[in-house]
Amino acid sequence: MKIIKKFKKLSKRNKTLLIVGLVIIIILINQTAEKKEKKITYKRELVKKGKVVSTVSETGEILTTGKVNINSTITGMVEDVYIKNGDIVKNGQSLFKVKSTASQAEKTTAYSTYLGAKNALESAKSVQHSLQSTSFSANQKFINDAVARDLLENDPTYIQQRADWLAAEANYLNQVQIIKKAQVALNAAWLNYQAVTSGTIKAPIKGTIANLAVSIGQEVNSNTIALMIRNDSNSWAKLAVSESDISNIEVGQKATVLIDALKGIEIEGTVDRVDDIGTDTSGIITYGVYINLGQVEKKIKAGMTVQIDIETKRVENVLVVSNSAVKTYQGEKTVQVLDKESGGLLYIPVKIGIVGDSKTEILNGISEGDEIIIGQTTSSTKNSSDKKGMFTMGRVK
Repeated sequence: MKIIKKFKKLSKRNKTLLIVGLVIIIILINQTAEKKEKKITYKRELVKKGKVVSTVSETGEILTTGKVNINSTITGMVEDVYIKNGDIVKNGQSLFKVKSTASQAEKTTAYSTYLGAKNALESAKSVQHSLQSTSFSANQKFINDAVARDLLENDPTYIQQRADWLAAEANYLNQVQIIKKAQVALNAAWLNYQAVTSGTIKAPIKGTIANLAVSIGQEVNSNTIALMIRNDSNSWAKLAVSESDISNIEVGQKATVLIDALKGIEIEGTVDRVDDIGTDTSGIITYGVYINLGQVEKKIKAGMTVQIDIETKRVENVLVVSNSAVKTYQGEKTVQVLDKESGGLLYIPVKIGIVGDSKTEILNGISEGDEIIIGQTTSSTKNSSDKKGMFTMGRVK
């Protein structure tokens, strides 16, 4: 009752302020009661032994089975023909000889262009070596100074040294792409030079000569289909591989071919040939890769679209973790483990081997049976008690 009497004695302004204050307090109490806290749940896995497989996957097509058209790579006149229809030839066997009809000026220009492209490639490689050295030095400075002193990631020295290293590495990687383009230019210049230089056309595969269409004295060029080599024993598939992946492709690698139009049809093949010269389409360079499929069913037709997976690397019975488990921390490859004392995460340095499509090989740093973190999820829960979770980031040990 006393409180009510005191309230009545207050001025109208003070009454209003008191009521507003009480309303604000009530709202804050309700918000605190309903306050939610974030709960972090870690996804874990045990380090175990297994296999790591790395593949290059591209779309391709079935080629005309067992038939290859042979064009003249030289512009000129046929001087000699070494084969006839029905002859069986080996891979690399001479087919016919062409004498170039190019002028001396054209030959000189082509050779000069070739030498220029060759020098450009050598110059690009020299720059690459310099940039590689700069990148290595920047990396070592970062590791031996900022990382060795265990500087925090927001420390100015740490930030600057890491930025210098990443910039140097980016320059080096950019130069790698410049070299690839210079190599393509050199290959094209070499072909142009060959086109004006007398020489012999050779068989790219073994097989039987058919549709021979050249004779002594005939003029030929790159558009002239001189003959066909028939090889009925095998079928082929061709795919175009990007310049970033072509360095991983080698003759003899296993390939799995899935035919889109024939569900359930899977063919095992091997890489039989890889083009040395790339094709530049709107600035995108790709290389032709040919898969030997052996003998196939008759319902598999030329031109069918296929999905081709080429196995580039494989190791078995090694320590493996999910790719998502490997993280870069302070310039090192690491995995995360839960610190039992603090409840936070610790970064453990590891040395990795082959990185596959889903798994990464671990060479050292952790052991079989260790529990690691591969991800986390965050959910909200009502704060019904005073107990709160603690998330502490560990340092590299």
